[in-house]
Amino acid sequence: MNGDAKRNAIEAQKDDRMPLKLKTRCRYPGCPLTTRSGFCDRHKRAGSARPADQRRGTPAERGYDARWYKLRAWYIRRHPLCADCLEEGVVNATSIEVDHVIPVSVRPDLRLDASNLRSRCRKHHSRKTELDKRLYGERSTGSRRSR
Repeated sequence: MNGDAKRNAIEAQKDDRMPLKLKTRCRYPGCPLTTRSGFCDRHKRAGSARPADQRRGTPAERGYDARWYKLRAWYIRRHPLCADCLEEGVVNATSIEVDHVIPVSVRPDLRLDASNLRSRCRKHHSRKTELDKRLYGERSTGSRRSR
């Protein structure tokens, strides 16, 4: 293939490509810049560490370490259905999460106690978390736990 034929083949390939994705606003709170990915160049690194996430701390800082994940897997195998749905007469095995009945921030000593756990679907877990926030205050869920 000579030089002109190569250039023509390359140009033909360019025409077959998908059109560029439309630009949208950067997902970083308050940033007015537009981008084709989730975050603009200025906030690409900060995208994974939003201010609210920085206040919450890492999962390990909040008590979700290897021992927790092992206990969680064991608990879901033993209790694969949402306990709240069962009380309502509904069998629900979708989006099961393991909830601390008494939040870890209130009773850190019960963090790995199976008697303080309950299987809940995402809907019931969210409701219970909101109730915990009202009962114990905003810091009761998702805050950095003291050691």
